[in-house]
Amino acid sequence: MPAHLRSLHGGKTEISLRQDLAKAYRRYADLYQVEDNITLMQELFDRYRLEVVPEHASENTRKSKNLSLERLRAALGENPIAVMNPQVIYKYRDYIGRTRSKKHANLDLEVLSHCFTKAIEWGLTSDHPMTNKKVVKFSLPGRDRYVEDWELQEWASVANPFLVAYVVLKGATGLRQQDLLRLQKKDISQTELVSTSLKTGKKVRFPLYTEDGEPTTVRQALDVVEAYFEQENSKRRRPVISPWLFHNRKGESYYDLETRSASGFQSVWQRSMKKALEETRLEERFTEHDLRAKVGSDLETDLQASQLLAHSSTQLTRQHYRRRGQTATPAPGFTIKESKA
Repeated sequence: MPAHLRSLHGGKTEISLRQDLAKAYRRYADLYQVEDNITLMQELFDRYRLEVVPEHASENTRKSKNLSLERLRAALGENPIAVMNPQVIYKYRDYIGRTRSKKHANLDLEVLSHCFTKAIEWGLTSDHPMTNKKVVKFSLPGRDRYVEDWELQEWASVANPFLVAYVVLKGATGLRQQDLLRLQKKDISQTELVSTSLKTGKKVRFPLYTEDGEPTTVRQALDVVEAYFEQENSKRRRPVISPWLFHNRKGESYYDLETRSASGFQSVWQRSMKKALEETRLEERFTEHDLRAKVGSDLETDLQASQLLAHSSTQLTRQHYRRRGQTATPAPGFTIKESKA
């Protein structure tokens, strides 16, 4: 307990802040009396860490922002807020770009920019030294890994059958990993599968049958998933009963909503990829997210891909999820007569 707060808490030198790190930060922020005379960047970073970072639901996001704050505090912490200008920030960007990576530099700039936004909100400054493109991030190439059909088949030949069933449904829906792993059996009716995006809150409905009564690819994929778990239950003395469509042996979801992570699923995925690289013709690793891009790439038009992936714009889809490239029609070519020697 900070010395200036002990008198408010019975003279205690220590107090429990909770076992969960995010909750501990919130508890400390409640206890800590924020002073209005913040003048140094390190004080701004500390307040941002206490009040803003814990509000992010994703554990990975909180971890990333805290790492950025550590780098920012070490390099810029002793500077007064009032003297921060684009030139100082560019020097920091270039330094992190050289010593760490350009990606880390860009992440740090995002956090730093938001710190200045909050500083204005808190009345600590009236100037934002990074707006209106006064400071720009490094330009980085987007990921363009396209998974070929034969590569997916090679991986599937040695992958865990659970993952194969998962990927079959992934291929039919294009859903994000967290949304697939949070699907419940009650989301499947006689006519459709309904998924609510954890990222945007939007609902996407997938029909299970065509107008002619034929099963859609989603219905066929669900049959594969259900058959897998039925087979697994047939091997057990006590069948696993779970509300989740994808679940572990305890019947629990692979996705932890509190931490916004799926560590168990990621471990299974990494093992399958390592095995495929060692035992099959697959030479280049691909991620689970690359398969979402493959779904978007394999559809005929940008609009179809954007609608299936529930994007806000076709520009986003075109920029990040259309990786296959256009098919070009060969030109007529040149006709060159052989010259006589």
